[in-house]
Amino acid sequence: MKNAFLRHTLATILYRFKKSLSTTESNFGTFNVGSEARTPNTIINHMYEVLCYARTLITTDQYDAPSIKSLTTITDKAELFNTELAKIDALLTHKTLSFDEAKPLIQGPFSDILTHIGQLSMMSRLHGNPISGEDFSTASIITGIS
Repeated sequence: MKNAFLRHTLATILYRFKKSLSTTESNFGTFNVGSEARTPNTIINHMYEVLCYARTLITTDQYDAPSIKSLTTITDKAELFNTELAKIDALLTHKTLSFDEAKPLIQGPFSDILTHIGQLSMMSRLHGNPISGEDFSTASIITGIS
């Protein structure tokens, strides 16, 4: 399988992202913990932009910062994020990246997104809806996003 490690990382991102939102309520997107902290909606906006940037590292296209700020619900934002993950996964099924090409994806956008997923999980707990604990190393994560 081409880019097996990168594609499994994307599947892990998707799994953890869905889990971070699994217990949330419709008003979670605008939850504000105060002191100029990002809301979940703003975090997902940023994650989407980071993912679009990651795509340009694979395609070498010019990066034009997208925006999903016009989408108002966290569900709509999450769906668009998931669609972008699938686009990147599809790219990785066709183009083999060398280790040197893969490193910037892992140390930059993919790691950044996982950090923000952790923030969403913490915010879900603060919002009164903690996610259930689990051993992620044994989670049933299947490579390939559709």
